[in-house]
Amino acid sequence: MIVVAGKFYEDAAYDVCSNDLHVRFDGKGGITNYTVVNRGGSYVQRTFLNVFSGGERITGAYCDKTVEMIGRTQKIVLKNGDCKISLLQFVPIAGNAVFYEFKASKPGEYDVVLDLSDEGKGFRFAANVEYRFIPHNVSVVLRVNKGARFVLSFDTDDAYCKTALSRFAEYKRAVADEIRGIVIPPTAKTEKDKALYVSSVFSALENYKEIGPYKGFSPSCVCPDPARSYYVDAYWATTSLYKQNRAKTVRDQIVTLSYGIDETGDCPAAVTFGLAPHWRNHYDTPSFFVMTVYDYINRTGDFSILDEKTNGRTVYQCCLLAIEKLSENEDETSLLKKPGRYNVRDWADRVNRVGYVTYVELLYARALFCLSRIAGTRDKVRARRYHEMFQKTKDAINKILWDEQKGYYVNYKNGDFVEDNLSADTILAVLFGIADKEKTERLLDSVSALLDTRNNKRQQAGEFGVLCVFPFYRGIDRCYNRSAQEYEQQNGASHPALSAMVAYAQQMHGRDCTYALTSSFDWNVKHGNYILPDYYSPCAPCGSHLMTWNSVVALVYDWQDVDFFGENEAVWKRK
Repeated sequence: MIVVAGKFYEDAAYDVCSNDLHVRFDGKGGITNYTVVNRGGSYVQRTFLNVFSGGERITGAYCDKTVEMIGRTQKIVLKNGDCKISLLQFVPIAGNAVFYEFKASKPGEYDVVLDLSDEGKGFRFAANVEYRFIPHNVSVVLRVNKGARFVLSFDTDDAYCKTALSRFAEYKRAVADEIRGIVIPPTAKTEKDKALYVSSVFSALENYKEIGPYKGFSPSCVCPDPARSYYVDAYWATTSLYKQNRAKTVRDQIVTLSYGIDETGDCPAAVTFGLAPHWRNHYDTPSFFVMTVYDYINRTGDFSILDEKTNGRTVYQCCLLAIEKLSENEDETSLLKKPGRYNVRDWADRVNRVGYVTYVELLYARALFCLSRIAGTRDKVRARRYHEMFQKTKDAINKILWDEQKGYYVNYKNGDFVEDNLSADTILAVLFGIADKEKTERLLDSVSALLDTRNNKRQQAGEFGVLCVFPFYRGIDRCYNRSAQEYEQQNGASHPALSAMVAYAQQMHGRDCTYALTSSFDWNVKHGNYILPDYYSPCAPCGSHLMTWNSVVALVYDWQDVDFFGENEAVWKRK
């Protein structure tokens, strides 16, 4: 649990999601966003909550408070003289409503005022106490003796709210059971470790959606329309679920993603809730699909996933199609060539990384290895071909993209142009065993020197975590939009997910990973954000967004004794 103390006026930004909505609690009993999945846009920018007793405001700006945050809940405890007020807010696991529970330490007449601002006409409301609506102020006033429960919902009706209120205890219990059900590993030793671990797991759980046959992870709480599952984010989300006994969720995610691969093997960035492709022809997603299938088998021993059918094709056939299609981009070097001058079709979707992109090549090599093992259960000849391709691509990465003088893999090469900055995503070379022992140690040294902001005195923003790339991108048209500026999105900001990947690589090789693992959490808590965001820096205080791929933080805690990416020999021997 994350617990912070402060004054009532201070924000405590905390994103929560249900299957049907995203809400941001503000640490003051209000909400600063209410967005319904597949309904478009944000429906409310801010609500405010105040408490009065005898006409006197209890929720004064400088009233002392404590805010507790875990899972889908935020609880505010206020102290005003000898009176203690608590307000629990939560969203259910599934449903379009925010639930409130008000309690006072002593009986009396309290007026709880929920100001809905100018957006109030779209809301519906239900309470177990007397209340009245003030149209002019667009606010609801509840008359409370000692406790009250109420429900707020957007774009529903009175019947929906009344039904939700009648099930209040059931929803509250389910949310509490979900929290209690999180398996915290012994490696999370401190209270901070535990809070970070639980937050990481909930980054995945809260962004998981089931809409009819669609079952998958949204990339974040700010991508609700259309609901869609990205292959990249889904992969890292699934790594946090095996130790939580949620392998079935991984299996369901694989089935959903298989719908996006067409008969030619083309693999999009994502699959929508209508099981349609979203943003075709990506260069990292085919590899992520195969890796997700391999990891699932490797960790569960369930080979039956390969025979699941979507669109008349099995998951196994989807794996073959996706990699065969991707391999058409191979040239004589055995590396993939990402074509064009302006091509953003990998995770760094605001940077034109073209030609031989190390990140893309590392994923491709890993996917070839994974597919060679999968195919080996059915077709030994095909398996040998994929393994030979893996070896050639691995050798080419180390020959063509390793810079011996700099001590790391360059970001990308395109003809005579070399973007020779160090990108954090090349740490996959260590995770996947592509780098040999010497290159691993030198790469980890380079990451420490260039990307760790404590050590890099050439960057000007001070200490704030792990840079995603340094030096910054060169050229007038390499980056655009949010990555066009230094220290922004994919041009030097810190990404908690990438930092966690760095931490796992450091841990795997006996190095202290504490800073890479926890610096993002420390920074954001210090700045009033209690969910790990997509990215941040002193120049880009993006605020709190519940990002699915931040669940990779759990990987570092869960897999300290066994290499997650290593082969589970007991599983493959059976085949």
